[in-house]
Amino acid sequence: MTGWVVSCGVILVITIVSVTGQSANCDTLDNYASGATGYIQSPNFPNYYNPGTKCLYTVNAPVGHYLYVQCYDMYLPSSTGCYYDKLSVSLSGDSNLADAQQRCGTTTFNVQTSYNKLVVALQGSTSTVGGRFRCQITAVKIPCDCGRRKTATIYNGFPTKANEYPMMSALVDVSSKEVVCGSTIVTDRHALTAAHCLLKRTVTGTALLVGDQNIKIGTDTPFSVVMLLSSFISHPNYDSTGKTNDIALVRTTNTIVFNPGVGRVCLPFRFGTSTFTGAAVTALGWGTIDFGAPMSPELLQTTLNVIAQTDCSTRLSRTIQPSQLCAFSTKNDTCQNDSGGPLYYVDPNSQLVYEVGIVGFGVGCGSAFPSVNTRVTSFLDWIVTNTGYTFCEK
Repeated sequence: MTGWVVSCGVILVITIVSVTGQSANCDTLDNYASGATGYIQSPNFPNYYNPGTKCLYTVNAPVGHYLYVQCYDMYLPSSTGCYYDKLSVSLSGDSNLADAQQRCGTTTFNVQTSYNKLVVALQGSTSTVGGRFRCQITAVKIPCDCGRRKTATIYNGFPTKANEYPMMSALVDVSSKEVVCGSTIVTDRHALTAAHCLLKRTVTGTALLVGDQNIKIGTDTPFSVVMLLSSFISHPNYDSTGKTNDIALVRTTNTIVFNPGVGRVCLPFRFGTSTFTGAAVTALGWGTIDFGAPMSPELLQTTLNVIAQTDCSTRLSRTIQPSQLCAFSTKNDTCQNDSGGPLYYVDPNSQLVYEVGIVGFGVGCGSAFPSVNTRVTSFLDWIVTNTGYTFCEK
């Protein structure tokens, strides 16, 4: 991993974007407070803008909000495919407008952003007489936003799509820039990992990588950020011998900004009494692809099945505690450096992603033995107490 830049406690990959033909005097950047309402409109409104006018409007809301957009005054020249004058509307807040909707003519529209940023570009043609538009925008607080993913290694794993799991993160060594363990974002200041991942590590020597896919490529996703940490919070009863209570939180120095590539997982409050026995779970990580093999540069995923506590105890010839969760597959497994990473359960009805396990330990990689992981439902009260957050219970 190269090209880190440290600024105000956050290590950023800086991208300089140039939009040709924009008129600097009509570009705007607005930051809305929660519940605030404002407007974007064409120059000279309610009169027509001049032919060839080009403006870029950027609106930001606080983290945990979306922007509701009502474009109720639309008088742009119509053309097939909005070839001439158009409003390009990116609901993901992409300044490059790669995913922008094209709007023209006189049809009004109401839309809402995917996250807390909106980018709109007015692109006027010199071949028309101009037009006008006006949109009202409101910053709306999201009541509960967690567990989203783009779609409804790890031993023998498959690469994920870029930012398919926005809650996935990793602990990295500040000096070597190598991934040392997996983790999962649970708040805008905390990630959940395994306590054994923090042994012999320092806060200043460890950072949190969010929004990444291929750790060897700096351009595969625009959302990759490495956050400095302010503290470690390991479970006080972690037992390195019995490997119980293997859970920890890391706290970032600055707020983790949620966007299309970065978000938080849902915690399994609604599954508090479930054992998940027989359920399929997804493990993710940048760990080695086999025991003693090199680490994977790509984030890999694999599917495992949760097995019963008694069955796991028998197979491993050791006592498995109720606070532990065993997973197994004949072909797939977690491996070295996947520790601390997640076992995700996707609710078949809502398609939301819940973290139900934290990768712990196993016998080799891809062996005939199950892996033993931390059962997250056993530690929900501990997570709430040590983050100080009020979690929504989806």
